[in-house]
Amino acid sequence: MKFWLPAFLIVGWFCCSSVWAKIDEPDIKADCLKTGIYASAGKAAYQQGAYAKAQDLFKSQVAWSEFCHLPEGATATAYNNIALTYMHLGQYGKAKAWLSLAPQDKKTQFNLAKIESKLAEAPPSSGPAGLYWQYAGQGSWNTVEVKPEESQFVIHFSGLYMGAMSLYYGPNVGDFSTVTAIKDNQAVYRSIDDATAEGTNCTVTMNFAGQNLRLKSIGDCGFGQNVMASGDYVRVGAAS
Repeated sequence: MKFWLPAFLIVGWFCCSSVWAKIDEPDIKADCLKTGIYASAGKAAYQQGAYAKAQDLFKSQVAWSEFCHLPEGATATAYNNIALTYMHLGQYGKAKAWLSLAPQDKKTQFNLAKIESKLAEAPPSSGPAGLYWQYAGQGSWNTVEVKPEESQFVIHFSGLYMGAMSLYYGPNVGDFSTVTAIKDNQAVYRSIDDATAEGTNCTVTMNFAGQNLRLKSIGDCGFGQNVMASGDYVRVGAAS
């Protein structure tokens, strides 16, 4: 089987042209073999205390483990590897989010038990401000950032769609930003109020409940194909 991907695209005002790169099954099989290389390199960085570098390598391990349909246990190990880096950095909300991707795995359950006390010791969040994650697949997350600004909040959504070959040509993307009040634990984004919006008639409701956030979209939001501002998110920490 062969897959054809755009390797280079030139877009002009009057014309466009593209060059296509051919991805064969042997190419994919060779890339799948790199999963172990990412794991080993990530382990080396982790043991040296270079946790940010280890995260990047372990995310590649996750992405290719999922793409190559490795056994569930191998993919769960990759999730746990990333979670361990966040645990060492004291970012327990992000660690828990990664661990939640394989809740039945014994390694996951062991590491969750280690951080539950840390999560319990954390001061409760007051208000809806924070960083929220929803897993998009292949080592990537959809995000919603909520920051206070006087009596209102700045809310930024960044969404992804990880297609079948997104590791080769990238994901579809979409985002929006709004400054709005949050009343009765609900905020609303409307594209008609956003001069930068590409959608024609989009409304996104955002309902906050403790550490959780639920998005629901109605209408054309103008995001990349299959990118949706919808579903459940979990707060993983403070907004940057």
